[in-house]
Amino acid sequence: MTRVVCQFSQLTRQFDARPVFSGLSTTLTASLTGLTGRNGQGKSVLLALLAQALPPNNGSIRWFVPFHWVQQLERPQGLRLADALGVGDLHDCFQRIQRGESREQDFVRVENRWHLPAQWDQALHDAGLHRPLSAPADCLSGGEQTRLALCRAFLLPNHYLLLDEPGNHLDAEGHDWLRQKLVHHPAGALIASHDRELLQQVDRILELDQQGLHEYGGNYTLYQNISTARIAATEQRLTSLRKTHQQQKLAQQTTLEKAAQRRKQGERQRYARSQSKLLLDAQQERAENNLATLRQQHQQRNAQLLAELNATQVQMDTIKPQTLRFAPATNFNKLCLHVAGLVLPYVRHKPLSFTLHQGERWHIRGKNGSGKSTLLRVIAGLEQAVAGVCKHHGNCLYLDQHFSLLDANTSALANLQRLHPVSPETLLRTELAGVRLRGNKALQPVRELSGGERLKVALLAVMIGEKAPDLLLLDEPDNHLDLDSRLLLEQTLATYPGTLLVVSHDAAFSKALNIQHSLTLEPSNE
Repeated sequence: MTRVVCQFSQLTRQFDARPVFSGLSTTLTASLTGLTGRNGQGKSVLLALLAQALPPNNGSIRWFVPFHWVQQLERPQGLRLADALGVGDLHDCFQRIQRGESREQDFVRVENRWHLPAQWDQALHDAGLHRPLSAPADCLSGGEQTRLALCRAFLLPNHYLLLDEPGNHLDAEGHDWLRQKLVHHPAGALIASHDRELLQQVDRILELDQQGLHEYGGNYTLYQNISTARIAATEQRLTSLRKTHQQQKLAQQTTLEKAAQRRKQGERQRYARSQSKLLLDAQQERAENNLATLRQQHQQRNAQLLAELNATQVQMDTIKPQTLRFAPATNFNKLCLHVAGLVLPYVRHKPLSFTLHQGERWHIRGKNGSGKSTLLRVIAGLEQAVAGVCKHHGNCLYLDQHFSLLDANTSALANLQRLHPVSPETLLRTELAGVRLRGNKALQPVRELSGGERLKVALLAVMIGEKAPDLLLLDEPDNHLDLDSRLLLEQTLATYPGTLLVVSHDAAFSKALNIQHSLTLEPSNE
């Protein structure tokens, strides 16, 4: 039986009297556990509570092993790689011994630890960080700094790891390295992630939503199958309740009509004076009481059914897939982009030459820092090439990681109205509601939305026009998206009619886009 490493019970956290979640309870074991849920549900807050960086408003946490927390976008602390790995003092001891400048306490500290320098070097090499431990940490790129922070975690084999989106900003090789290291980490880990390949490696998944934590005793495949069955069952329940509600309304109408007819029959007998007035008055009172009782019973049954119907509809709105339509198709088989002898700024590489035709789908590959984003910016006309030809035909739209086409100070609705002035407000609100930006959410400034929500607004701005862009350039559009929004993006782009160039390190995401061609950017040795 896998040993228990942590137990937490009835965890509650709120900010400014607004609850993030309440009553969370479960047990963590020395295995790999995935933590998923829509953006904004509190996954990062839960990890911060478990890391004891935040106090809960209520509840308790019990740890039975040491733990180590790696936050999103964590940047190494310290001037050197050795300091960032948390081994700076020991590294200095070994360096003094190697230079012949050792002190007596240096040999005491390194006793039975002579294997560590080789272990540190190997850890950096495996992570693709081919630099000495004395190298400055601030010279690393964002993806390299993420690897360094994870390296420090994996050098703690007896620590349970709390990892918040560890795959963000890693290239394909980095993702492979991360998965391998996690599988072989003996103490286990809780991994907040939307990376399906990473979630495929875990032993169980915890899903955090408005109702709390839900446990799935398996990997992503099991989680997906159960989620799909849950949606189907809820749809069936909703259909059944609607049918029952309609049948109940008809039955109620028939019952009340019969009761009204009996009342009228009594009134005719009163007018005909076929019976005594005392008896007729009693019959009229019973008829009125019966009719009032029937109406009250019907109202109660109707209220109960409507409450159940509304609750099921709310549940369906919560779990059902989002929708996003795209603009009509453009003309196919025409030349869309011609690149010849292109030399990019900032990076050293061989000149690029390729041609795209309308409707083709290309995946731009390469390690972090190989120039993928720069290539898209040159094609979009936002950067100047060092040399060569780059010419696109038709309209080209570049959707960068910062969603620059949106005005961050205005609302999602205002942005769509600015970019599509002829579209009626009701249509734009309907489109926003389809991606769960309803009511006041559609009126919030874009800067207050999550990264996934901003992406959905940007996609709507691109897709709901009269005509789809001939050439769409996407720079890691799946970054920071929750699973639900990632599936929405995949389904939308899978049927996108224009030409697509996408930069992504998510293999499952790229596969879902029906990619036909790939271009790999490699550094030049010249």
